[in-house]
Amino acid sequence: MREKIIDSLHDNLLQRVAVVCDESVSVHELISTWLPQPFALSPWATWTLFSLIRHRQRQAFVAEIVRDRLGVRLEHLAQHGYGAHPPDKGYGVVPGLADWDYNLHGRGCCVTNRLSGVEIDVDFFEDTSDWFEPFFYQCYLSTLKTPEIWEKRLMELHPQFSDQGPPFETVELALAELQEAAFLESHSERPSIFKLAFDERALSNQMTWFETVSEDSLPLIRLAVVIGDWPMVCDLQTAEYVEVTVSEAAQQVIALREQKLISLFAEENRQKVALKGLQEINSVFLDEYITTILKQGTPAVVTVLELLLKRNDKTWCPLIHEFYQQFKPARSEDEFPSPHIWGQCLEFLFRHQYSFPEAAEVFSNVHQHCLGEAVVLALEYRPSQALKLFRAALRSEIPNNRMIAAAVLALVDQPWSHQELLDAFRESDEPDQTAECRSALLETQCSQAHQVVLDWQTRHPFQRESDEWMTFEEMSIQSLPVYLQWEMDELRERILPLRNVILPEFENE
Repeated sequence: MREKIIDSLHDNLLQRVAVVCDESVSVHELISTWLPQPFALSPWATWTLFSLIRHRQRQAFVAEIVRDRLGVRLEHLAQHGYGAHPPDKGYGVVPGLADWDYNLHGRGCCVTNRLSGVEIDVDFFEDTSDWFEPFFYQCYLSTLKTPEIWEKRLMELHPQFSDQGPPFETVELALAELQEAAFLESHSERPSIFKLAFDERALSNQMTWFETVSEDSLPLIRLAVVIGDWPMVCDLQTAEYVEVTVSEAAQQVIALREQKLISLFAEENRQKVALKGLQEINSVFLDEYITTILKQGTPAVVTVLELLLKRNDKTWCPLIHEFYQQFKPARSEDEFPSPHIWGQCLEFLFRHQYSFPEAAEVFSNVHQHCLGEAVVLALEYRPSQALKLFRAALRSEIPNNRMIAAAVLALVDQPWSHQELLDAFRESDEPDQTAECRSALLETQCSQAHQVVLDWQTRHPFQRESDEWMTFEEMSIQSLPVYLQWEMDELRERILPLRNVILPEFENE
C-alpha cells in the first residue's frame, strides 16, 4: 500500500513538472487547470523535497572525497567511527581540491568550502551517503550565501528571526510531512535519520531544466502554479496580473499552514517550532500565543524571548517583567538551571530602560548559575558593578560561568581584562579550573600573556590516563579552546562595541 501511495504521488508530481516545460501552455491555462487540483504536499514540503534531491548529490560528493581522496572505506567508517580515521589526518585541505577543507568526525565527515563557507556534513551508514541527518541538513541551509533556486525558495519560506537555537528548525515539519506521504523513509535503527524512498532520477532530470533558466521568473511562476505555491505566484507576478482566485488560493495556503501550526500548541514539546512557524508567516495569532507562554512559563519561553529581543518592541516590557518576577533560574536541585532566560529578561528590560523595583539590586545577589550572564549585562548596562562579577565568574565552580566571563574578557582585549584573566589563572595549578583563562589569554593580542600560558603548559604537560581512550574530563579540556571560540563568536556583536568601556576601578590607570 505504501509503495502505491508513493508511486501515485511521485507520478503526479512528475506529470505536473512536465507540464511546466511545455511552453505552449500559458500561465493562465496552467492556473485554470491546476488551481482546482491542489497537490497533496504543502509548498513547504515540496520545496524541501526538491532540495533533498539535490542534497543527496552533495552528500555523494562528500562520500567521493572520503573514499577516493582520503582513502577511507565508507562501510569501515560507518562501523568503526573514529577507529577508521587515518592517523593524524582527521582534518585538513582535501587532497586535489584546494577550495575544500575536510573534518572527519565519528562515523561522518564535514567538508567546508573555503571561499563560500558552505558546509556539507554527512554521517555514513552501511556503505552509502544516502541517509540525511536533519541537523546537518539544517546547518547546510544556514551556511548558504547564494542558494540555488530550490534552497532560495525554501529559505524564503523559512525566514530566520534569530541566530539562537537550531537553524531552520521549522524544516522538520516539512520532513515529517514528506515521511507521512512516503517520500522519505526512516532508518530501521536510527528513526531520526531518513533517505529518499523513491527513485528520484526522473524528477532530478526535470529539475535540471529549471536550473538552466533560473534567471527567468516565468518558469518559476509556472512551477509554483502546478505545485500549489500560490504565495510564490503572487510574489512573482505583477500585482495587476494576479487573478483574484490566485490571491484567494495564496491566502488559503497560509491559512492551512496557520491551522497546522496552531494545532501543535497542544503538545508542549512542539510549541517552540509552532512559534517559529507562526513568526515565519506573520500570523495574527502570534502575539496571543506569546502572551500565553509568558504567563504560563512553558519551555517555549526561550523562543518567545528570542523573538521579542529581535522585535525590540518595548510594549512587551511589563509582561516580561511580570514573568521575570516569577522566574527562578534553578527551581530545584533536580531541574537543569536556565540562566539564559534570566539574562534574556534583563537584557530586554535594560535595553528599553524599563523602570522596575528590582533593578537597583539585580547584581548585588546574583544566583550562582547566572554569573556568566550577569557579567555581560553588567558590562553593557552597569559597568560600576561589573568587576566583582567578572572575578566571581572566573573563579566559579560552574564551568559555564568561567567560559562566558573568559570569552568576554578575551573580546575586550584590554590591559585590565588581561590582568583579570592572569590573576585568576595564577591562583590555581588545576588544568580544569584554569582552562578557560588560559584559552582566553591565548586569544588576546597580548604576547606577554601568551608567554605566561606557554610557560605554564611547559611545566604542566597534558597527560592522558590511557593511550587507548580519553576520559570525559580530558576530552573537555582538549576541546575547550574550540568551545571558547564558539562562545566568543556568539558574544562578538554584543561585546566589541563595549571594548572601550572603562570600569571605575581602572579609570586612573
